[in-house]
Amino acid sequence: MGDSNGFHLYIARERNAFAWSTLATLSASSLDMGPWMGETCVTGSGRYAVAVFAPKMAANKPNLVRAGGIAAVVDIASGKSTTVATGLQLAYFNPACGPDDRVLLTRAVGEDMQLTDLLTVDAAAHRVTRTRRIAAQLTTPAPSADGDYGIARGHLVKVDPTGALTEVARPAGPVSTLRGTARSGVDLVAISGERAVAQRYQADRLRTVVVGGKGHLQLMGQAGGRNVLVGTAPAPDRSWPDLTVIRSDRQVRAVSARGHLLAEDVATAQGQQAVRAPLSPADRADAGRVQVAVQATASGRRSTVTFDTSRTAPRLDAIPTRAAAAPTASAPAVDPTISSPKCAVRRNDPKVQAQQASAGMVEWAVDRAVHGTLTTSRPANYLKSGLPSYSPQGLFPKRAVAGGGEVPAQLMLGILAQETNLSQASWHAVPGDLGNPLIADYYGNAGASIDVINYPKADCGYGIGQVTTGMSVGDTVYSRNQQIAISVDYAANIAAGLNILIDKWNQIYNEPLGRSTLNNNDPTWIENWFLAVWAYNSGYHPSSEASNNNGRWGIGWLNNPANPTYDPARAGFLRNSYADAETPGHWSYPERIMGWVETPQLKGYPIATEAYAQPTYGAKSPTYPSRFTKVLSLPGIYTFCSPTINSCTPNTASPCPADSEACWWHGSASFANCIAAACAKEKLTYGSTSAEPGVQRVYDRDCSVFTGNSDPDKDATRKSSIVYTTIDSSQYALGCTSDPNDGKFTLRAGSPTGSTNALYADIDLHQLGAGYQGHMWFSHVYPTVNGSANPKHNLVGAWTPNLDLQPGERMRFDIVAHLPSHGGEYENAEYVIRGGNDGSEYTCELDQGTGLPGINGHDKWVYLGAYNLGRGSYVLLNNSGPGSNVDIAWDAMAFVPIANRTGHDCKDPY
Repeated sequence: MGDSNGFHLYIARERNAFAWSTLATLSASSLDMGPWMGETCVTGSGRYAVAVFAPKMAANKPNLVRAGGIAAVVDIASGKSTTVATGLQLAYFNPACGPDDRVLLTRAVGEDMQLTDLLTVDAAAHRVTRTRRIAAQLTTPAPSADGDYGIARGHLVKVDPTGALTEVARPAGPVSTLRGTARSGVDLVAISGERAVAQRYQADRLRTVVVGGKGHLQLMGQAGGRNVLVGTAPAPDRSWPDLTVIRSDRQVRAVSARGHLLAEDVATAQGQQAVRAPLSPADRADAGRVQVAVQATASGRRSTVTFDTSRTAPRLDAIPTRAAAAPTASAPAVDPTISSPKCAVRRNDPKVQAQQASAGMVEWAVDRAVHGTLTTSRPANYLKSGLPSYSPQGLFPKRAVAGGGEVPAQLMLGILAQETNLSQASWHAVPGDLGNPLIADYYGNAGASIDVINYPKADCGYGIGQVTTGMSVGDTVYSRNQQIAISVDYAANIAAGLNILIDKWNQIYNEPLGRSTLNNNDPTWIENWFLAVWAYNSGYHPSSEASNNNGRWGIGWLNNPANPTYDPARAGFLRNSYADAETPGHWSYPERIMGWVETPQLKGYPIATEAYAQPTYGAKSPTYPSRFTKVLSLPGIYTFCSPTINSCTPNTASPCPADSEACWWHGSASFANCIAAACAKEKLTYGSTSAEPGVQRVYDRDCSVFTGNSDPDKDATRKSSIVYTTIDSSQYALGCTSDPNDGKFTLRAGSPTGSTNALYADIDLHQLGAGYQGHMWFSHVYPTVNGSANPKHNLVGAWTPNLDLQPGERMRFDIVAHLPSHGGEYENAEYVIRGGNDGSEYTCELDQGTGLPGINGHDKWVYLGAYNLGRGSYVLLNNSGPGSNVDIAWDAMAFVPIANRTGHDCKDPY
């Protein structure tokens, strides 16, 4: 399971009465893209687990879906983890474990997945032993005792050592699961209509084992190279070696090695919070709490267990920011190839801070934008951005929908829910905070490049709508003011993102060689936007470019529901459980958007309400049995699968074996009778003149001003000095009135300072509009490397005050540090005080945490102690220390003159 701390592997050992514990935590410090997701399998020996994991945001990026995963082998006895491969496919069948310690991994190659790299991993040796290029889209690979198998071009195939394929059998339908056995061939579950057919291939023959209902028959692996069928299917009419059957009326996530326990549902507290409070899923306070629903197979008894992820469990930083050699006299200190960001609006610029809106604000902006009334005036210098006065849809006027009509509000809300969890600012910010804009893959490292910074590959998707086109350096789609507004203002971003969606509808509608349509193609109905949403994510290939694409045009193969990269046994996204949001890659992008339309995110805890309104369903919209609620009329898996249009044959294991532009779809499809009230339309919460709701802050805003007057030892004849965390305190955008900065704050990055390492250290440096008067910096604590600071993570903050002293004069000062309500939690933050020209040095260690379990922190001042200072004195704080993944913050610092009085001690409260 994944959260913002990483992707966690949990284990329940039968010898310990199935008590749950944390086996390992996997992450990649070079990727700052929010919470994690992944897939795992256990080798037949039972000694190793293998995981393919990535940030959840990768599921929205086609290039990362094809090749954005990281693979690690975990030793189950010790929890020790080793990275074995990067740039892997994010699919429900990847990784694939076999009956021994051989594991197969896939990488999809080409826009239409027309090629596959098949990697063989020796889990015991913790390394890749072979990579084969398969000239086909290969899915559900399976190591077996007599070789490697998979599904390609509609057949069960065997892969030879060179990557050549031999067709050995044709399954009963699209294959959901394929697993090898130690001695008895290969087992699979194929989907035929509404049936799930379990089959075994052995001795050149494919035979049916048992038939069950679609979604009610799962094939899973067990220790010793044995398999198990879990579901409601009747018992087989004969015994099958290395295959057992367990009855269960629910889908399960895992089965124990000997089949005595089923894990039916697994959810993290952070994942649950993600749907209860959409804008705070990445709050690290929520990370680590896990809930598991289990069933004992012998007794049928069900129970739910809640436990915390251990922070002391073995941890793997799969893609660390590696140390670089110090620059030589003949080499430039900064490598120019990594010093020029591709994305137009830079991170960590105090002049560019986005406000994290609350859910009601987002719904208000969408409700007004879709009808062209998002014209609320933003004052000049809004959010201290330097912009002139504007309105969101004055800056981005709503484009007309071809054929007339509007975008349904719920559709746009569903897109924002999937793209960013309704977040405009970095996932580190909570509602009411300001922070860096949310930027997808700013450093170009989400493909798991070990070089960490690869600016040419940066995605540059900005803000709540992940506006990408026009947001790179040199792009002319938007003016500079528009680029900044897209970055900082959630409402402007929504206005721009809405136009992108409309452009996709219009592009399909105005296609010269023929309009592709759905149902009656009336944009009033949400279901009719399925194609436009598809194109919004993975693009549209117009007929004007057909000459470059072998005469083909239309919508690409990646997001076609028929693509076998998605499980053919899947139910609708979120229809059975909010836990579906933990594994978004199991569904195509448009399926996920429709899922968020019919199942809105939730807000509030412990009593949750919907973050935005459900659509208005038609009188004949379908009812989903297990929910007892109406749902959308969605296309079937093979709605966009036609032998005459895109070389696609429905209900086959590989519907489009061409694996090329031949699989692109265009045309007309009808799957819902919208005229007869079988479709859904928008439901507005806010009217065309509704005022913008106020932000619902997670942490109260504290605009109190530090004067030093509460220090009983203050010398009233001298002034106190406050050093802010920006040079210009007027850039503080939280809305507090700030005094001028009375000193200088600097952050020195990398080791040695001035080397290329400084560029890498910026990756894990973040600004927040929190702390004193509304600005602070934070990063994470990193252990030393060979006794020295981590070269690519080292950050040293220095506060140098303008003390009220004459040249050569010295005086005692109380030094007081501001600790923010959130963003700092390191218990051993060591502040170093240097007294100026006398060479004196002192230390004070503070616990930066200001909250308690279940209780929000609050802004406060704490003394570092009283010291004899002269001109040139300063305070230092670095992020080197024991432990890892703990927030450390740099906030304001005050220097209060106390003449010759005793003053205060380190850790005294102010």
